[in-house]
Amino acid sequence: MEEEQSEFRYWDELLPDVLGLIFSYLSLQELPTIIPCVRKSWRKAITGPYCCQDIDLAKWSRRCLSHHLDRMLPMLITRSNGSLRSLHVSGLQNDTIFSFITKNAGSLQLLRLPRSEMSGWIVDQTAQRLSTILDLNYCRKIDAYTIKAIGKHCKLLVTLPQLAPTGFGYHFPNRRSGGCNSYNNP
Repeated sequence: MEEEQSEFRYWDELLPDVLGLIFSYLSLQELPTIIPCVRKSWRKAITGPYCCQDIDLAKWSRRCLSHHLDRMLPMLITRSNGSLRSLHVSGLQNDTIFSFITKNAGSLQLLRLPRSEMSGWIVDQTAQRLSTILDLNYCRKIDAYTIKAIGKHCKLLVTLPQLAPTGFGYHFPNRRSGGCNSYNNP
């Protein structure tokens, strides 16, 4: 008797990028602990770039120690193998990690670093590597000069509340005229 050919694929036959898309719905804790124990193809999928294209560590980074975040970010960004599209981390504490992020930002489209403490100096120095949508919400060390440097290179700056005292005037470059427009924080 002939065996019927199934329209369904076995889990072992799924493409790694499809597995990566499925696994992107799992928590950070489940990904490295449970998935590698199920199948070899699954282990291969999570160690490849497929699960590290969109990294959202916002909730985890709010409650973790900074040295854990400093170890986790380079590992995940390196694992993305140049295909990192978005990164959301809260409370980044040092310039070295921010510099590492910008060095590996080739395909990065969205960078969200709320409540981070990197210096304005390092942002100035690495702004030319950023052409992404950027969120620096509640980053206290960002000043007017840093915003100007970001404005030259970033496509879209999403939010900058809580940066300066009331009445402080910022000067943003106007892309159409090449001049500067003054924006006063109400």
